[in-house]
Amino acid sequence: MESAVWGFIGTLVGALASIGTSWITTRSATYAQREKIQLEWRVRQREFQIKVVTELQEILGEFIRVTGRIRHIDEMRESAGRTGGALSTGEDLSDVFSQQLRRINVLLARIDDARAQGSIQKVRETAVKISLGVGVGMQTMLQFSNEIECANTALTAYLGSIYSTKLGH
Repeated sequence: MESAVWGFIGTLVGALASIGTSWITTRSATYAQREKIQLEWRVRQREFQIKVVTELQEILGEFIRVTGRIRHIDEMRESAGRTGGALSTGEDLSDVFSQQLRRINVLLARIDDARAQGSIQKVRETAVKISLGVGVGMQTMLQFSNEIECANTALTAYLGSIYSTKLGH
């Protein structure tokens, strides 16, 4: 009888050990799966932010090109003795600004860096003035150039922080 009791106790201890091992294995697998999903999400988020920053930098490059063109046109007009009036170019520069502003409006909310958001917002506000032709003078264009430079610096710093951030724990 005593051997039957010890046999039962041994079976019970073996079953409990098996249940404990199964629970620990399941818990470890669940934790590993959760870590894998979180890492994949961080990788996707990182790639998304890089894409947004790169697109914003392209917009700033387009603004620089158009601003240079506006300055060139103004200088040509001044050298010809004409000042004031509407710009006469082969393309409607306000349309270029409007297109880029639409892209900025979409991208601005997607960026995760407050400094970069603030600097892009300043560029956006001045670009709105330029596209509407409100107070577009040399001072506005110089301010716009400075804002673009500051925004580019902020985006570059944010991009650097993205690349330097480790994805794992």
